[in-house]
Amino acid sequence: MVSSNKLADSSDSLIELLAAQCVDLEKLLALAREETAAAQERKFLKIWDIVSERTAIGKRLETFHRQISELRSHLESKGENLTQYDITNRVIELANLTLLQDQQTRLLLTESRTELSASLINLEKSHHGTNAYLRENTKGLAYDRSF
Repeated sequence: MVSSNKLADSSDSLIELLAAQCVDLEKLLALAREETAAAQERKFLKIWDIVSERTAIGKRLETFHRQISELRSHLESKGENLTQYDITNRVIELANLTLLQDQQTRLLLTESRTELSASLINLEKSHHGTNAYLRENTKGLAYDRSF
């Protein structure tokens, strides 16, 4: 009976960890969506703040992953079937949705970088042209005081 109790406790612990992981993955997906919106609006400082939040969640998810792996190994060694938990499917779904959202953000940021690079090249050309104009002493006008 003690073995059954330990198995039930491990199963409950696994479900709790998966639920906590799911909550963090939902937060991560919401932040990924905010990041995409910020990229569309070219609010790069907001992206920086979101990335910081996502990093903190990522560290927690790493801890969850380690704990879940340990419990999963224990339960599988006892013959427990882990695919029966619907929450595992939700965890996978959230992870995949976040990856897709990140890909969209990556494309937007790449596009912004390309546009900004072209703008910087045009700015540099304008800067050189303005400097050349300012260095020129004769501006195409002849001025004679004896006029």
